[in-house]
Amino acid sequence: MYCPLGSAEGAELIIGYVARTLDTETESEFQRHMGTCSNCREAVAAQEEVWSALEAWHPVPVSPDFDRKLFRRIAEEERGPWWRGMRLPHWWWRPAMPVAAACALLAGAFLLQHPAPKIAEEAQAQPKLEIEQVEHALDDMELLRQLGVEGISDKAGPSEKI
Repeated sequence: MYCPLGSAEGAELIIGYVARTLDTETESEFQRHMGTCSNCREAVAAQEEVWSALEAWHPVPVSPDFDRKLFRRIAEEERGPWWRGMRLPHWWWRPAMPVAAACALLAGAFLLQHPAPKIAEEAQAQPKLEIEQVEHALDDMELLRQLGVEGISDKAGPSEKI
């Protein structure tokens, strides 16, 4: 016999065996299989333990006026405050939750694929010019102009200037 634990009818077979509702042929075949399969023996022992625990359980008796109390509470709930009927039902937001989760997932994926440009790194890559450096450069250019040294762009004609 194949091991029934690996199939869909395995639970039904074990419950039927413990409940003694199997036909004699199936029961004897399953008993032979349990002789070789420790997993099935453990499953049958666990099911027997569950059934014995259920048989030992005794429910708490219900009070004689249980029905009266129950119907009174139902009536109180139905008569509740007038504003309770104006609330939106508690299920109105449930369809929105999967949509919100999908949007959050897409936004996260988009941000991971296209991160924001790193402006701070680009700004640090450019040399910082101090005001004094600019003033000194302008002063040096003025001094060269006074000495008569002309730049290349000054010698070029108007058509050659950019």
